[in-house]
Amino acid sequence: MRKSLLATTILAAMVAAGAAQAADLATKMPVKAAPVAPAFSWTGFYIGAQGGYAWADNSFSNTHDLYNTYANDASYSLDGGLVGGVVGYNYQINNIVLGVEADANWADISGSGSILRAGELATNCIVSNNPCSSKIDALGTITARLGVAFDRILLYAKGGAAWATTSHTAGSTDLEYLPASYSATTDATRWGWTVGAGVEWAFFNNWSAKVEYNYIDLGSNDVTFNFVPRENMPAYTSTVDQSVQLVKAGINYRF
Repeated sequence: MRKSLLATTILAAMVAAGAAQAADLATKMPVKAAPVAPAFSWTGFYIGAQGGYAWADNSFSNTHDLYNTYANDASYSLDGGLVGGVVGYNYQINNIVLGVEADANWADISGSGSILRAGELATNCIVSNNPCSSKIDALGTITARLGVAFDRILLYAKGGAAWATTSHTAGSTDLEYLPASYSATTDATRWGWTVGAGVEWAFFNNWSAKVEYNYIDLGSNDVTFNFVPRENMPAYTSTVDQSVQLVKAGINYRF
């Protein structure tokens, strides 16, 4: 009898202790899950710097001079480097990134050439014994962008307006009688269109690097060479057609 009573007492004590321990567990604060990092977003304003290499095609046609002697077309290539800045804005919807961007670049893209006429080295830009030369001093674009984001990698295409400040030089140097020499330079800011594509990588939350290709078509425009001295050669007008291709690398900071 005493043994049964003792066993019952011990069992009751164990049940009470277990219930108290369970009550204590119920009042403890639940363990919080680790916070989830927010998804990366390309939305926001950005500024950047860039540099690159460019090559261009330059051709003259439909040239007319007051002497109406002959009209040879001329064509040659240009190449050189550029460096500049960029500003833009992106807005991301799911994995689609819409944006606008403008850039301006100092450039040193130049070239020259002569043509052959009747089997001999002849004039370029018509009345010019010297090779005709051209140079792009500055260029830029104003474009819309459409991209697809893969987290921190952005693939995009772009298109819009483009401009370039271009100069052309023509002339003739008479080594036997220098006073008979003449020359002229014409320059203007020309507008055209551009398309391009690139890839951008956000290597930090606010910093990204890009590589981009652009094709720029500046169209056809008439240019007039006003030679000096005028008495040696009257002015003439020619149609110039120019296109530029660029490969750029840059770094952007997003706000």
